[in-house]
Amino acid sequence: MKTKIYKGEIPVFFAVDYKYAPMLGVTLRSMLQNASQEYFYKIYVLTTNLAEDLKEKVYASTDAKNASIEFISLKEKLDAYSNMFHLRDYYSQETYFRLFIASLYPEYDKVLYLDSDLLILDDISKMYNAELGDNLLGAIVEETVLTINEFGEYVEKALGVKRQNYFNAGIIVINTKKYREEKIQEKFVKLLNRFPFNIDQDQAYLNVLCKDRVHYYDLGWNKTSFENPAFDNKDLKIVHYKMMWRPWKYDGITYGDMFWDYADKTPFADTLHYMKETYSEEEKAKDKVLIGHMMKMCVEQANDFNNYWNTIRRERIGAGLLEFFGTAAKSAAKLAKKAANGSVKGVKALLRLA
Repeated sequence: MKTKIYKGEIPVFFAVDYKYAPMLGVTLRSMLQNASQEYFYKIYVLTTNLAEDLKEKVYASTDAKNASIEFISLKEKLDAYSNMFHLRDYYSQETYFRLFIASLYPEYDKVLYLDSDLLILDDISKMYNAELGDNLLGAIVEETVLTINEFGEYVEKALGVKRQNYFNAGIIVINTKKYREEKIQEKFVKLLNRFPFNIDQDQAYLNVLCKDRVHYYDLGWNKTSFENPAFDNKDLKIVHYKMMWRPWKYDGITYGDMFWDYADKTPFADTLHYMKETYSEEEKAKDKVLIGHMMKMCVEQANDFNNYWNTIRRERIGAGLLEFFGTAAKSAAKLAKKAANGSVKGVKALLRLA
């Protein structure tokens, strides 16, 4: 049998815990069904402790011949950092794993990182093959900060990033070569130790670290599953089911029917339907409380005198003043020395006249 020759290999990374294994199955199914057959997709699933039965179902979610799936446990490698990760609500430490890919996989100069709550309707190789230049990554603007003012105020006032530039970290092409050259992981650990970004966590750190070094794709590559009158559905390429807009929890979700079309073709179909049917009113009420709490945190942190952006600006002003007064002091010293030399010469001249 003739072996197929591929145009290239595309490394694709996911990071999941057991709760998101069913959604990962749907993401993989849709990705490989719509991806170019001209490439081989080397898929890495970063985790800490995923049960074997869940792994088997993930494998069985796709029958694509142009892909491999490997599960990587990062528990031991990242135990040293685990107590530093700032977490809240439904987030797990796996969300931070994307920040370590560049150092853990030095054989790659560029990788694709994807969240597991996606529906991929277009050829993912198009994203990967985009030229990043000197940018640290390629990403899509976070739609919620453009539509929910509290989020927009938070990213601008607490993080110092314009809302129209703030990207979602769930779909990114990482320039791992630049990451290593510019020591982004080391900078992340220092930032993590100093500032607790506990609203959108790893996403906030990435936006601060990669500020003004981002290649932007159009919104269709990361469309949140809610109605946006300004968005034309003909441009839809990837649906991101996040926050309150998840079809395995709620009815009437935008693009929800499309999710179930793919979900029903995976071994996780029964699990996902059960999750939906058993999601209680109490849990839905808790979701609303959590969203309200997050909005409150956004307002508080935006107005916090000691937030990241206020602190950095004060330090920059202080450094500027020190430089100014240091320069002024040096100039004054030179003038004083010049004046003193002039006085000595004048005295000597008077003595000669006498």
